Amino acid sequence: MADPQASEKIELSEVMLAMDVVDTLRHERSLVDRELQSEDREAELIAKLRKIYADQGLAVSDEVIAEGVKAMREDRFTYQPPPAGLQTMLARLYVDRGRWVKRMAVLVLVLIGAWTAYRYVVVMPAERARKQLADASQAIDVLHAEALEAVREPGAAEKLEAIYNDALSSVQAGNAEKINSTRQALQAAHDMLKQEYAIQVVSRPGTPSGVWRYPVNSRTARNYYLIVEAISPSGQRLSLPITSEEDGSVRTVSEWGLRVDPRVFERVKQDKVDDGIVNDKQVGKKQRGYLTPTYTISTTGAAITEW
Repeated sequence: MADPQASEKIELSEVMLAMDVVDTLRHERSLVDRELQSEDREAELIAKLRKIYADQGLAVSDEVIAEGVKAMREDRFTYQPPPAGLQTMLARLYVDRGRWVKRMAVLVLVLIGAWTAYRYVVVMPAERARKQLADASQAIDVLHAEALEAVREPGAAEKLEAIYNDALSSVQAGNAEKINSTRQALQAAHDMLKQEYAIQVVSRPGTPSGVWRYPVNSRTARNYYLIVEAISPSGQRLSLPITSEEDGSVRTVSEWGLRVDPRVFERVKQDKVDDGIVNDKQVGKKQRGYLTPTYTISTTGAAITEW
């Protein structure tokens, strides 16, 4: 009984030899082109192939050589690419999965980086801006409501409404600088309504109680000012925002010059000359719920902050 494994080895050897014949034919391309032009010359081709192998010390039977020539004719051992189609495409994608996975990983990292940059550069600043606007709007509404509740002075509510409407317009426009300035103005009005103090002439050694100045662009007239300060009911000396009539600047000061009638100036001057102090110091007061003080002397209410 024939050994199946031995038979299989013989068949495999013959196939391998046939493949070698095909390979030899491919290398001897000029020989093939010349000898395979007709079947009549196939015997001569087989003989030449037998000689090629004999020169290499290899004994190859004519049957194996003939099988190799036949395989060459039929392109049996030539790679034929699979036909194009979905399965072929999927197979190629699977084979190249390592390369595609790397590319996809790079793409995902790029997308994550782009989204992170977009969030930090665009989204988060926009969210902060919206929150700041919302917070500013809420603070302005609270200040407005509390200020209106405290108002006692006729006409003060209209002044508050003007400031409040200006603040709302700046919020709607998203103008941060204008929002800040109008909010500060509303805060100042709110705080002023809550305050109560007396306005007194400064009467301390080494400190003037009054000054005079030439008006801007004039050397013939004089403006007279009493140097005053604000004192709370508890005796505390207050610092207030005062607008200078000379340049329009606003400074927070504890002393300022209040413009008065020349006769008032002379009276206070004489009062201080008598004994070195001003005995009748109080010249006005600011009540709670009022934005402007009331005076017991003749004054325009104009002020200076430097002298």
